[in-house]
Amino acid sequence: MPELPEVEIIKRGLKEKIVGKTIDNVEVRAEKSFQGKPEEIKGSKIESIERKAKMIVIALSNGKYLLVHLKLTGQLVFDHKAGDKSGRVAGGHPSKDWVADLPNKFTHVILHFTDGSVLYFNDLRKFGYIKLLNKDELENQNLYKNLGPEPYSKDLTPEYLMKIFSRRPKAKIKQLIMNQSVIAGVGNIYADESLFCAKVSPSRLAKDMKRPELVKILECLKKVMDFSIAHGGSSENTFVDVEGKQGRMQDYFKVYQKTGQKCPNNCGGTIKRITLGGRGTHYCPNCQK
Repeated sequence: MPELPEVEIIKRGLKEKIVGKTIDNVEVRAEKSFQGKPEEIKGSKIESIERKAKMIVIALSNGKYLLVHLKLTGQLVFDHKAGDKSGRVAGGHPSKDWVADLPNKFTHVILHFTDGSVLYFNDLRKFGYIKLLNKDELENQNLYKNLGPEPYSKDLTPEYLMKIFSRRPKAKIKQLIMNQSVIAGVGNIYADESLFCAKVSPSRLAKDMKRPELVKILECLKKVMDFSIAHGGSSENTFVDVEGKQGRMQDYFKVYQKTGQKCPNNCGGTIKRITLGGRGTHYCPNCQK
């Protein structure tokens, strides 16, 4: 699943392509993939595109919103003209759909714009979705309203974390920073990389964390995500950016999926893989304490 940096890159790219366009029609080819009444947004203009954690929020001129979650295999594919894939741009799960004729069997929703351009929502496994919501419905979505602050938020402070940790003293640090109700947007890859940057073991218990260590973790979360965005995100799993290009962040991983390799800190340690909360976890036991 794309994490915060990858979704941010998709958002930035689509912002340049579709903001200001007017929706002529919405074609729903799989009811599961579009929740709401598509006729309600016909004639609406796309006013803005924002990111909320790992989701994309498209604001419309009629006061409605499209909440997009790509999940594991979702794609957003934009063509400047229906039937013409020469100027295609896309984001999400990479597949032959970047160059295939669209729509195809994996195309579940199509937004047709009045200028003839189209936005396809494809999803191989149908885990992703587009929800049509008003403002109150958007803000009351459980996944939306229960999100914690993002790594870039001024509300994400060591004091905030210490308060949370005091209520969950036996929880492991990696599981806590991946909990979307604690910190929004952090997934498996960037949790591993940030904890390595901070030299904190992913198995450390919340009750044992000191304030200076939390300061370092928060610094590293922003540092690692800034670096990932600058390098186009990670294509290690299924991410391709809005221009259809694979990100290069995986070329710079320090510990993620580096099991058995020497620690890049030259501490003499070897990267180890364990499982925490059902997720593969990579760290250096020699320099992460």
